[in-house]
Amino acid sequence: MSYLINCEKYRQDIIDRFEPAYVMEKFFSDNEIQILMDYQFQNAKRVKARSTSCNIQSVVSMQRLFRDNPWLTDKFTEAFGEFDDDSQTGNYYITNQLHDAHVDLISEEEVLEDQKTCEEDPTWVAVTNTIVPWKSVVFPLFLSYEADCYTAFMHQRRIGYATTFDRDYLTDQGDSSYTLSRNYEGFIDIDGNPMPSTNDSPGWTEEKYPLISKNNFSGFSEEAIFRQVTGDVIVFDACQIHASCQLPNSEDRWMKNGMNIQFYKSV
Repeated sequence: MSYLINCEKYRQDIIDRFEPAYVMEKFFSDNEIQILMDYQFQNAKRVKARSTSCNIQSVVSMQRLFRDNPWLTDKFTEAFGEFDDDSQTGNYYITNQLHDAHVDLISEEEVLEDQKTCEEDPTWVAVTNTIVPWKSVVFPLFLSYEADCYTAFMHQRRIGYATTFDRDYLTDQGDSSYTLSRNYEGFIDIDGNPMPSTNDSPGWTEEKYPLISKNNFSGFSEEAIFRQVTGDVIVFDACQIHASCQLPNSEDRWMKNGMNIQFYKSV
């Protein structure tokens, strides 16, 4: 696939753009949050529901979202620079459950769909032929009263497709487009140095990561943990592995409606 070829060809460029995860506080106004929240219901092509993760997703084109709301492009460009404005990926979600360790990138399924459209329509320009991963953002649109939702960002990065990590076979993800990794490999640090696929699971406790076994956490280590706050946006490397966690004495009964968006660089 050209996307993977680009990832290999421009690997050092991707690594040179790595930086620690951070939070942009009060990035969205209440009105902007409301616009984004309404959009998922007004423009959904369909709805995906996963009982295994208590997750409901309104399937919305991220490219169309940005075309319909040019202020979004202006806002993110001002915040962290130019990006390819025809290739955003991501999704809306409504959930009341933590999620496992994963990396949000373009999926192999999305690349295949793009290539197929290109073959069927000579006028179609395959976006996935000309991009490499750059940044991701995640942010809540709605949080139930007194919700305590946290996301842990790992030192580990992995260049490639969207992937969920589960060596203990705790999930089959049959209805997900993410690649399911049973044998962890390809981990690198913020400087691009190889990292081991196993370790002694530093930072892991069953209370903090109730959906991730200690063996599944082996290979990861925490770079940062951020609380999700409506209006704030968490920015991190698109290749950075992350997972939900629950801190001591925090409220563990909640509902969250949020978004994640991936940005790419043109090559």
